[in-house]
Amino acid sequence: MMPDREHDLAAPSVVVVDPRFDTYKQLAASARQGRIGLHFRSSGADAIKLSRRLSVDAWLIAPDLDDMSGHDLVQLLKERHGDAGAESAKVAIVAAADAAGRQKKLAEQDAIEAGADALIQHPITLRDLEELIGLPVEERSKVFADKGSAKAFITLPVGVGAAVVAIAVLMLG
Repeated sequence: MMPDREHDLAAPSVVVVDPRFDTYKQLAASARQGRIGLHFRSSGADAIKLSRRLSVDAWLIAPDLDDMSGHDLVQLLKERHGDAGAESAKVAIVAAADAAGRQKKLAEQDAIEAGADALIQHPITLRDLEELIGLPVEERSKVFADKGSAKAFITLPVGVGAAVVAIAVLMLG
């Protein structure tokens, strides 16, 4: 996904496919600071549509989506984009924060069998994304540095975006 130097220094593009947006507060805060481009989708179908028009560095996929399993979405993304080695987006299945021991081992095995590159647990941090994307240490500080005046970038599906705006208006009014 990072074919040229200009893109290397841009904020990584991350897609979260999970109907529970509220569990990604730390990543949303990083997006507001301009450290990452963050896109939320709740269904596999919406994620596939987005994959057709957006170059993505990392996919974070919940095991249970609105319309399919996260493992099925991983397989669809891998089939659609192939395994282009270092140029392909990294895909991680997101495990529950309380997954431990045998439960975590089974979740890791399921993620690998589905074709995911990793299993990540909540709370997800920028360091987790660094490791998933595989940025060299010297590039991490450039890419994930506080951009200060950088434009915050979070996208939501139209219905969810309208709901967020409505809630904000109600809270302010």
